[in-house]
Amino acid sequence: MELSESESNILKILENGSEIDENQILKEGETPEAVRSAVSWLEKKGLIEIKFKENYEMVPGEDANRFSKTGLPEMRIFEMLMERKEMKIEEIMDAIGEKDGKIAMAQLAKLGLRPSDGKLKWVNDEKIYEKLKERQNILNAILGGKEIAEENNGEIENLLKRSGLIEKKIKRTRILKINEMGLQALKELNKEKTIGELTPELISSGAYKNFKFRSYDLNLPGERKERSGYHPLNVLIEEIRQIFASMGFQEIRDQYVDYTGWNMDALFIPQNHPARDMQDTFYLETGEEKIQYEYLKLFERAGKIHKNGTEGHSGWGIDWSMDEAKKKVLRTHTTASTMRALWKEPDVEKAVFSVDRVFRHESVDWKHLAEFHQVEGAIYSKNANLQTLKWLLRKFYGSLGFDSIELVPSYYPYTEPSMDVIVKIDGKEVEMGGSGVIRGEVREILGLKYPVIAWGLGLERLAMLYSDLKDIRGIYNSDLEWLRNYRIRV
Repeated sequence: MELSESESNILKILENGSEIDENQILKEGETPEAVRSAVSWLEKKGLIEIKFKENYEMVPGEDANRFSKTGLPEMRIFEMLMERKEMKIEEIMDAIGEKDGKIAMAQLAKLGLRPSDGKLKWVNDEKIYEKLKERQNILNAILGGKEIAEENNGEIENLLKRSGLIEKKIKRTRILKINEMGLQALKELNKEKTIGELTPELISSGAYKNFKFRSYDLNLPGERKERSGYHPLNVLIEEIRQIFASMGFQEIRDQYVDYTGWNMDALFIPQNHPARDMQDTFYLETGEEKIQYEYLKLFERAGKIHKNGTEGHSGWGIDWSMDEAKKKVLRTHTTASTMRALWKEPDVEKAVFSVDRVFRHESVDWKHLAEFHQVEGAIYSKNANLQTLKWLLRKFYGSLGFDSIELVPSYYPYTEPSMDVIVKIDGKEVEMGGSGVIRGEVREILGLKYPVIAWGLGLERLAMLYSDLKDIRGIYNSDLEWLRNYRIRV
């Protein structure tokens, strides 16, 4: 039986017959993708036996690193009290900030240290200090990747209940063991050397003459697992489309490449705004081209309003350049496309939405992508107002499975008032997206006679929650095992 190099390497690691955790093989130099693929093929070829092992692991939250460096809020305040003997509540808030101050007060109260007459007084209780040190050590150990025993007077439970610190996750790993067929395959492997890829080194050295090339068996039987046939992201997109359709919205699509005049100027984003920097936006090199007359007139109107304002609204009072508006970019949001759809028919009231790609010059990490999807909904109507927007947001996010949302005042260049949508997931507050009433300056630029309300969210962030992923890049993972068994609901 012919084997790939990765399959051969794994069989050699398993040769002594002992059970080995799949993660242990990664320490031997193989990449995760190569190991997962090779293990699956070895099982299908009947050369190894696999069983699954489940255990728990502690995953640090967004506040864990900060508190590891500064110390937990309750520890910081307790140590201050040891020196000062007492502190006013206002002094506590000033010392570590109102948010951390409230956390510290709540945690110390659970340990019996409660304020009196607006002051918190130190109590010479060694047990409290020991508990706080134990709590801090546990957090630091989790960040250091160490295993933590659960027999520690409930301090792990305390950290688990707190938002943004740690989470307990089930970790499922495969345990591998070679069988008789695998051992026989190893014997045959040692008799004849095979390769599956011809490299420059093999050619230049002539070493390829000593190897037999591995053939590909296109008739190898495989196991079929029934699933929807769609990528998890497509499943979520379709669900969102159905939600908008049920609310009477019309879907729109638009081009990815746009003028900055549409992407920025028409939305009253000033030409000195940081979002226009090349570090944030992908600009395209283009030659001279003829721009639609209607676009030029709209850009000129935008420029006048940017510089001088309009009735009832002040402008930015800065110089404006048509050359800047003519530049082309990969669109940074779908709002320009939404507003263009309304601009084309300013006399028609309508509700529109889009689920489409946008591009940001981001450093790719666990929660940022340079290319992602934005979900947007907008209503253009003489009766559109803030109360309608609030009702729509609750209905929309309720349809996505979020029973309650919190609307927090925020700021966006093209909406006023603006609100962020906050939802609670496992007791944690998570920002889902922004919303607001489109500013009068934008309506004046576009020639819109009615109010416009709009909201949007990042699709990949939502998919992370639905699929229980900690890294946004995992959404585009090619791991077949995950694609077969993904969850699309929290």
